Formats: sequence, structure tokens, C-alpha cells
Amino acid sequence: MKVLKRAIVMMFVMVLLSANNVSAQQNISVVLDGTKLSFDVQPQIIDGRTMVPMRAIFEALGAEITWDSVTQIVGATKGNRTIFTMIGHKEAYIDGTKHAIDVPPLIIDGRTLVPVRFVSEAFDCNVEWNANTQTVYINSLSNSSNYESPINSGTNDNYNNQNNRNEEFIEFGQME
Repeated sequence: MKVLKRAIVMMFVMVLLSANNVSAQQNISVVLDGTKLSFDVQPQIIDGRTMVPMRAIFEALGAEITWDSVTQIVGATKGNRTIFTMIGHKEAYIDGTKHAIDVPPLIIDGRTLVPVRFVSEAFDCNVEWNANTQTVYINSLSNSSNYESPINSGTNDNYNNQNNRNEEFIEFGQME
């Protein structure tokens, strides 16, 4: 009887833990130059990388998007910078130079998701990750002369209220 009770308790704990992982992934926020972005498919953490809908992030960054449904190649151009990659492939090209990416673009709920850090940094943005609030902060370099990190500066009340003053932060690129 004790074994059965333990098994039931363990199963209950496992269900609770897995529910927390799912809800945490559904509550990821992305803030670009101080503005929270909206997505029709929620950002998701996949293999330790935050993936966001391609069209929404590229348009927010001011890039023009290309999509070839036959080859499944996605691309974006902003000024003289061009990025392209293919669904399911772990490489991307920035201005013709090949770069490895940890998690390949994929299609979820009819939307192409791409690694937010890679595509943002490819367009010369600063990217930070707040693990406690599950928030990606992107600052475009066009806004960098006035840039102060909301994580490190302590100047933004939305990110530095009394309840989270002692939170530990890691750089987005170090999130595993």
C-alpha cells in the first residue's frame, strides 16, 4: 500500500512540474526598444533557445521578409544586411557568410519560428535575457546611444520593482 501511495505522489509531482514548464514557456515576453511585442504564436524555448515568429520579429526590426514555400527558405533584408536560412537546417547566412545556429527554424501552428537572439544580433541589436521574468530585451543599435539595460541599470521600474530587486540575471547568450 505504501508503494502505491508513493507512486501516486510521484506521478502527481511529475504532472505539476511538467505543467510549470509548459506555462513558463507560454509566458515569454519580448521587448524591443522598450516596447513589448505581440505574437499570434507565442514564443517558445526549444533546446534552450527562445524561438519567435519570424514575420513578427523581422517586421519589428524593420526588415523586409521573403519566404519560399517550395524550398522553405526564409529571408530578411534591412538596409545592406541580408539573412536567410531554411526550415530544419542548423545554418544561416548573413550577407552570404555561413553561420551555425543551435536550433533550426521550424514551423509551429502555421508560423515559422526563428531563434530571436540570432536574428536580432544579425541586425546588430543588443540582446539580454531575464530568466526570472522570462523576458527577452532587444535594443536596436539605432537606439543604442541612449541605451541603458533595464536589467543592469536599475532605472526601469517595470523591470526593477521591490519584489525582484535581488533577482539574478544571465546574458541571453549564456542561457542553456
